[in-house]
Amino acid sequence: MPTLSSSGYLWIASLGAFTLIWMLFVAPKLVPILMRGLHGASSPRLTFVDHVTLRISSLLMFFVALIMGIMLYEVIMRYVFARPTIWVEELSRWLGGVIFLVAGLYAMQQRTHIRVTIVYDVVGRNAQRVMDVFATFCICTFCWAVSWGYWENAMRKFGTWELYGSAWNPPIPAIMKPLICITCVWMSIQGINNLIVDWRRSTPLSPAEDV
Repeated sequence: MPTLSSSGYLWIASLGAFTLIWMLFVAPKLVPILMRGLHGASSPRLTFVDHVTLRISSLLMFFVALIMGIMLYEVIMRYVFARPTIWVEELSRWLGGVIFLVAGLYAMQQRTHIRVTIVYDVVGRNAQRVMDVFATFCICTFCWAVSWGYWENAMRKFGTWELYGSAWNPPIPAIMKPLICITCVWMSIQGINNLIVDWRRSTPLSPAEDV
């Protein structure tokens, strides 16, 4: 485990408490909005895995607004007051990396990932189920291979609390490296969840036409 100062532990505890409160009290109100893209009102009943993915997504959706806010702050400070910051550019890059990485979970849950369906759409439902199993196997194999091969390196980054090496020097490597492994594992779980949910349907579940 990393050796942190008291302020470091305070920041981690504060962020953890904020995330927990958001997931328990704010995210449930946003989940129906995030589900509108998946067959509108005819969306299937959500599983526990779906709920976790959508609640994480409800937090990440505000990261975009946060990035815009701090970039506006940087522009004002730099060009109006001639006092540029040393943290806005790196924080926006950090948050953007989190969005890019974890947004794949929402795409997986909504079935909006890129798919070539020229063969899938013309075969029967049983053949589609076979293709779904094969696709899920490929997803899980890739995700678990990345997690297995990268876990030791990620834990070393976290264990030494590796910093970015800039003037602001945030712990981007210490947080992003383990997050890659965690995201890959959860993406494989979400893929298996989708396979189970879609298996008994007479037609494959797909995003709404306007998505």
